Amino acid sequence: MAARTLVLSFDMETDIGSYTRGCRGLTEGTPEVLRVLSARGVPATFLFVAREAQSHPDLVRRVLADGHEVGCHTMYHETMGQPVFDMPGDFFVLESELRGRLELATDTVAQVAGTRPVSFRAPRLFGSTLLLNTLADLGYVADSSLPAYFHGCSFSPYRPSRDDWTLSGDLPIVEIPVFYDADASEDDEKNRGRDQWPMLRLRGPDWFASLCLRMLPRSVVHGSDHVLSLYLHPWEFVPMPETIQIDEGAITFKPFLHHNTGAGAVAALDRFTGLMLDEGVTFATMRDVAERELQAPARA
Repeated sequence: MAARTLVLSFDMETDIGSYTRGCRGLTEGTPEVLRVLSARGVPATFLFVAREAQSHPDLVRRVLADGHEVGCHTMYHETMGQPVFDMPGDFFVLESELRGRLELATDTVAQVAGTRPVSFRAPRLFGSTLLLNTLADLGYVADSSLPAYFHGCSFSPYRPSRDDWTLSGDLPIVEIPVFYDADASEDDEKNRGRDQWPMLRLRGPDWFASLCLRMLPRSVVHGSDHVLSLYLHPWEFVPMPETIQIDEGAITFKPFLHHNTGAGAVAALDRFTGLMLDEGVTFATMRDVAERELQAPARA
């Protein structure tokens, strides 16, 4: 029987991504996540923004002590690749700056964790061919930045091409695309509505478990095994506001950024992981999936 595996990962960033500098998700949400994962015996990958790793070294060490993987999520949650959707106020790392910024982020996480990160995700899934080539040069073995919903491509893990990160090739790094609901109809917002995030919170654990079980057979590695990559954020596990005040005005968020955050999200994660385990689905880190794939012949 083919093995079925979920890669559960958390983008360890400030609250509501780039919109705030608050850290309630890191300090209050992460312990709740770790409690659920420990009770279920589920490993996960925690991708730290390097600045936040520096600010919360005890949290990094706790993640490692619980047996999870620590990866990298850039230095400051900056954009390093091609935009998938509009992000007002965003700032971009120039191509000429990319390697230096990645080296700084990698070294910073390594200094805090005591081990060099080998798994990466670009903020907001804004990746690129240059980014994948640079990650491979720096010794990374896994990336999970490809938004399959946007490209309309397969979400099976693969080794990317040196010339186009969305195609298979021979780079010594494994791309583990973020999966999406391939049965959902296309929408008018660049298909973001087909992405798996944040459906665990919005649709609930039973619906999300059903989605994963439907999509797992469509992601094939090693000829028969199935792997899905899904991502969450620690700020989802504490109540997030509908509106925040800033010096020059206010920001009102769409419901998908705050609905059912807090205790509801914790309960959803607990039930979801339990449902998956009951179905015989296993969990693995990004590093573990990538290392297994790298041992297989490259697929053209």
